[in-house]
Amino acid sequence: MNRRDRYIPAALLLSSALAGQALAQDDMTFTADETAGADAAEAPATTEPATGAADSGDMTFDVIDTDKEAKAVAKAEAAELDLIRVIQRRPFLQAHRVEVSPFLGTNVNDALVSAFIAGGTINYYITEYLAVGVHGAYSLGNETDLFDKVLEDYELYPQVSKPRWLAELQFQYDPIYGKFTLFNTWIVPWDIYALLAAGYTRTDLDGNITLAAGLGQRFYMNRWFTLNLELRDHVYNEDYPAGPEIVNNLVFTAGVGFFLPPDFEYQTLK
Repeated sequence: MNRRDRYIPAALLLSSALAGQALAQDDMTFTADETAGADAAEAPATTEPATGAADSGDMTFDVIDTDKEAKAVAKAEAAELDLIRVIQRRPFLQAHRVEVSPFLGTNVNDALVSAFIAGGTINYYITEYLAVGVHGAYSLGNETDLFDKVLEDYELYPQVSKPRWLAELQFQYDPIYGKFTLFNTWIVPWDIYALLAAGYTRTDLDGNITLAAGLGQRFYMNRWFTLNLELRDHVYNEDYPAGPEIVNNLVFTAGVGFFLPPDFEYQTLK
């Protein structure tokens, strides 16, 4: 056999080996050992230290108390919310503004005299809650039907005191403030104020030093206009022909208020 004939069997053997290797690569079946090795190769790396249990093939887990952790998170969130303070601006400012309030009213506690009262109040607000001002009114009084009945039935002339006019210096304090919704669309702020006053009342009998106290409510329609209701008791010592007597002239009034200047500007602290 020559040298060329010896190379032909060797080439055939090499070709058979390469073909067998290619068939082995195309075969998609794996043994159990091969799959275990593939899973270990594809498993993500972990930073947890290896333990003896892990070496033996056991699976270990960290136990977390989710209920306790949720409570801790809720407590932390509550602590953060507790630090938040929301202060809503008042929709109406009064400090360093003047209020001019004309009104109409009547007396409510004298059964023998009915009075029609017209007047006005001018207040200057030192702060949002405290004001000083002047109050004045003119009154037209007439005897009631009860006065005429007493005169006719008993032939007696009752002693009455008809106020003609009054003027007072007053101090006003607004301790209560709030708001309500009108027709579920319009928010109307309001406040309730108390007042003390001292002045002079002129009646058809005499002139008298007067002390007054009252309560009122104010409804803010916009930044300069209000609707006002007030109940005020004027107390003075009337000099009747039969002798002096303390008189309580309780008056109910309704009016409007105009604030000057008509606008205001908030000043935010820095």
